[in-house]
Amino acid sequence: MKKISLLMGVLIGLLCLPISARAAGIAMARLYNPNSGEHFYTANTYERDHLKRVGWHYEGIGWNAPSSGQPVYRLYNPNAGDHHYTLNVNERDHLKRAGWRDEGVSWYSPTNGEPLYRLYNPNAKTGTHHYTLYSYERDDLIRAGWRNEGIAWKAVQSTTTDYVLLNAPYINQNSAGLPMGCEAAALLQSLQVKGYARNHTLKTFIKEMPLAADKNPNHGFAGRPDIVMSGVYQSIFPAPLTNWANNYGTAANISGSSVATLKQELRKGNPLVVYVTLNFAKPQYGNYFWGTGIDNAHVITLDGYNQNNNTYHVSDPNAGKYWVAADKFETSYHLKKYAVVIR
Repeated sequence: MKKISLLMGVLIGLLCLPISARAAGIAMARLYNPNSGEHFYTANTYERDHLKRVGWHYEGIGWNAPSSGQPVYRLYNPNAGDHHYTLNVNERDHLKRAGWRDEGVSWYSPTNGEPLYRLYNPNAKTGTHHYTLYSYERDDLIRAGWRNEGIAWKAVQSTTTDYVLLNAPYINQNSAGLPMGCEAAALLQSLQVKGYARNHTLKTFIKEMPLAADKNPNHGFAGRPDIVMSGVYQSIFPAPLTNWANNYGTAANISGSSVATLKQELRKGNPLVVYVTLNFAKPQYGNYFWGTGIDNAHVITLDGYNQNNNTYHVSDPNAGKYWVAADKFETSYHLKKYAVVIR
């Protein structure tokens, strides 16, 4: 079983958006700089695509803004290379006097709408502020030491949630010396989204994983997660994985669920441990004493989706955090429809 391994030109940007995004307001792209830790937000698709080309990670649509309302100003610190966004004219003018460059109105905030939260990281020099529509992301950052600075501005009210990102942590199974440890890593990532098992590293967590004495993954983990064993299907299936997860929080085996159900759980702030194939490749089947298994199976954390561009977000213990096309993810998931939700 192989498991080894962020405003200029608002109107121009709006014209480049898909029809569905225009109907819901102006879609604000969210990007992340892995080198500076800064998140950046823009309605300009050219700006978005340029940043992607120079190494920023595109994290999908952060929220939808109206075409008019209260102006939100964007400023740039030429010394730190950081951006700041604010509704407050006094704050804008204070930062200008301190040397920040006024880059004008980036977007607008409606009078009534969904609150968008602002947080501050007292330990960072760049990327010190973060803005999010999601209370669960806000709460996760507060638990990590960020300061809650209240509501930054508002977003267009949406009757349906077309974007969710729970921001699961990334736990690398390979750097932990566990080439067959994707199930444990995906579970720990998911548990930690909900505040469970935060005292664990993957190496300590996996010591508590139930093992199958008969090497049947329906009964526990078959074999060892630290080495590759020939002829052994080294995995733990949803039922015993759920029992293990319930030692730390609340989990449910929802195998057989539709992708609509997976999205519903994500909208509730619940991450999922999902069984797919490595790199979402075509399945390779093998026969075992307990039945047929997918030899190139892999287990990941599903922590978001974006209806605007038809993608899902995963934290992959073997390959990091990324967005994957819906057709690739869904085709792979539907092979077994194995899923465990953490609530």
